[in-house]
Amino acid sequence: MNWELFDEQWRRRYEYATLAVLTEILAYAVPDTSAEEFAWRWRCARLLHFEGMLADEESDASAGQVASLFISGAEHAKRAVEISKHGVEGQFWLGVNALEAGRRKGALAAGAALSSASKNIERAMKISEEYHFAGPVRVWGRIQHLKPLILGGSLDRAHECFRRALQISPDNSTTLLYYAEALWADRQPKPARELCEKIISAPNDPNWIWEQARDRRLAAKLLEEINRSRDT
Repeated sequence: MNWELFDEQWRRRYEYATLAVLTEILAYAVPDTSAEEFAWRWRCARLLHFEGMLADEESDASAGQVASLFISGAEHAKRAVEISKHGVEGQFWLGVNALEAGRRKGALAAGAALSSASKNIERAMKISEEYHFAGPVRVWGRIQHLKPLILGGSLDRAHECFRRALQISPDNSTTLLYYAEALWADRQPKPARELCEKIISAPNDPNWIWEQARDRRLAAKLLEEINRSRDT
């Protein structure tokens, strides 16, 4: 399997025709070695995570349907971790799929997922901070922001993570959005507003087209909220 070509096509995952082709390729890929299975498993997990995000944007998709995609993604990633616990890809996609699945299964499930998935994200971060445009550092910062203080959450640690992630990938719209949300939660409207404006006005990133469009919408909503609070 030519994974380099597959990943080049992955950049156009926002095109439904391309996504369908990528899905079909993975469905018929037959790994014949553990290394090949690892490469296949984590890409299946990545694909299912993206399909879960797409489904989450659709008004007619139920929480159960969305959760099932993330659960399937976590199962593939778990097998990838079993093959290679030192592979950042398996650890990262296991963590993010488990987090998203847990969020849609109720408060208790979300709490349990947060505990176990945090370990995967922390391992991924130790293996490679740079993976997926500083993905492990970005998600670790998000966890620090959203985790209740009583369970060890910290806005200060979240800010540190987002600053580190932006050192690695300065223009990633999702990191910028997470940072803006953390700053707003920390009652820092001016820098939060500046980040929102940066997200909205940034040129298109060919590696992040779908995510960037989503982040622009969310940044515009947050910016409206921040500006509204200034006027009251």
